[in-house]
Amino acid sequence: MLLLLALMLPFLWDTSLALDDDEFGGYAADTLSIQVGYPGGPYFDKATFTVSDLETLGVVYADYTFIDNMPSVVIDHVKGVRLADVVDGAGIDIGAVKSFKFWIADKSESYYTSFSKSELLDTPRYCYYSLPDNFDYDAGEGNEYATSDAQRVDTVLAIADDWNRAIAGATFGSDYMSLNSNTRFRLIFGQTDAVTRTATRSAKWVYSIAVELRGEPSVTLNTEDLDITVGNMFQVEATVQAGDPVMTENTPVTWSSSDDGIASVDDNGNITANSEGSAVITAEFLGVTAAVTVNASLPDVTAPPISAAPGPGGVSTPGKSGHGGSKTTTTTPVSAEPAGPDVNAPAPVSPETPFSDITQPESISPAPPSESMPPPSPPSPPPTPPDESASPEVTPPEPQAPPDNTEKQKTAAIPPIIGTAAICLFAGGGLFSALRSKGKQKPPEDQAPD
Repeated sequence: MLLLLALMLPFLWDTSLALDDDEFGGYAADTLSIQVGYPGGPYFDKATFTVSDLETLGVVYADYTFIDNMPSVVIDHVKGVRLADVVDGAGIDIGAVKSFKFWIADKSESYYTSFSKSELLDTPRYCYYSLPDNFDYDAGEGNEYATSDAQRVDTVLAIADDWNRAIAGATFGSDYMSLNSNTRFRLIFGQTDAVTRTATRSAKWVYSIAVELRGEPSVTLNTEDLDITVGNMFQVEATVQAGDPVMTENTPVTWSSSDDGIASVDDNGNITANSEGSAVITAEFLGVTAAVTVNASLPDVTAPPISAAPGPGGVSTPGKSGHGGSKTTTTTPVSAEPAGPDVNAPAPVSPETPFSDITQPESISPAPPSESMPPPSPPSPPPTPPDESASPEVTPPEPQAPPDNTEKQKTAAIPPIIGTAAICLFAGGGLFSALRSKGKQKPPEDQAPD
């Protein structure tokens, strides 16, 4: 009798409450995992929360209204955590979020339901407390008074809730003592009007949320064209950017070559030229790519030797280096001005000048060139160095005739001859005077000596 009365009470009070008729159709989650990525994935694990972890983010108690497909009004009393707080607690920039995928652990399958960030976090949503009393069941929507008592609410993930279908003017009122976790974690959000049927979009048994970011990743290389000699190696550097550090930390750059026979590349971007030709090296990061064109050429073994012709300001002389037969160049400065007289050189000696009359001047200043004089000729280039690979030809020097000193000998003999002649003339004059004086002093023959 008491049991029958209990079943009839809702009808007697002209009101009825019905539980979620499918609240045992899935698996209640004990942890909530948060992933991050770009739309379409891949997604990277960012954080995992237990129930107690979520409670430390801040618990809210609030009422929510929905319209289901019967149609009828649904009233839900909720203990939950704001979705924005969950995103922030996972270390994700809420301003960079584009959309959400809520993964559901249904007993028949696992699937997701998707919402944009604008729908859940940017659009104002409300609980309409006046909706149950102003709902037209025939029309399946609230009347003009349905939204008169609106209370703005946040989008939350319910840790526990009390979901009821209101029939025949059920009223609000809950002490939050009848909450259960049968549908944990349930996505709960408010209404934007008293017409749209939103109850079926309130996802139950959420166990993971994939947070999708705006924009796209990028990869850039430090070169676009590479000329390289066969047998050599060059490392290309890739710079990557993504909306969250976990993406760059856990995603390597993937390298590939259009033709490994011409140019191959390893996992670190080291490119090796294998044969002559062109190949494209591609770097891929999270679905975006960048490429470098490699032009491989054979070593130039027929290159002519370095010319020894003088360059500007000097003479280039090829030298040898110990690096693969390469050559270095040394430069010897060459003056472009004609050489003037050497002031430190002795003065020239003329053959006609006596040695005793030669005087060394203190300094010699070269006379300025006459305007009528032709400009000096540039220095002749030094001879081309001999080919090292050819055997040197030795040409003996031509014999030179000994210098003709006849004129000098004749000239040098003139002073002694003149001196000898002068001595002879002086001696002859003295002898002549002596003989003459002696003739004057001879006594007469008739005078006898003493």
